[in-house]
Amino acid sequence: MRYKYFYGFLLTLSLTMYNAQVSDAVKKLAKPLENISYAESSHIGAGGEESKIYNQFKKVAQAANNDELYYFAINGSNALKVYAGKELFKRNDKRFVEVYTFYSSNPLMMKYTLGCVGKNKNIAELLKDEVYSAPFYISLRDQLLKNEDKQDEIVKTQLAQIKEEGYGKLTEENVKSVKIQLEKIDHKKN
Repeated sequence: MRYKYFYGFLLTLSLTMYNAQVSDAVKKLAKPLENISYAESSHIGAGGEESKIYNQFKKVAQAANNDELYYFAINGSNALKVYAGKELFKRNDKRFVEVYTFYSSNPLMMKYTLGCVGKNKNIAELLKDEVYSAPFYISLRDQLLKNEDKQDEIVKTQLAQIKEEGYGKLTEENVKSVKIQLEKIDHKKN
């Protein structure tokens, strides 16, 4: 039990240090998301409209480095926690596992809207969902890239969307490694 408090203290101390390192430009972009207690997929509703919340985070992600994302994944609003955690995974940042471990040990329930369906889930579950859906995007990306000489506008659009979702560089080996680590964490919990 003592270790839990010690690690909590260390995490709080490190996050305080990171806060000083979040640039003013990134803070300004993240400001509209500071009080958002829910998150949405990139497209929501029956018509598949673009999510304003998700699009605002994409601006944050473009400007933020991994240290800033890590800070938001632990310290931000619920929306920032989920989006920043997922972005760390897509960037293959090793701290993604720390973020998952934190929310696995300290569950935080929030509403997440995927398409037109909203559910309350623990942030750790949302992060795990991202990991387990990644192979689909990677496989599709790799399949589309195989026929690079035969790419029409539809294929180019699909590749652009996959890249926009953050799956431009992540590999299946990266995902397998993360899955193994998450399974170990989940096994220790049970």
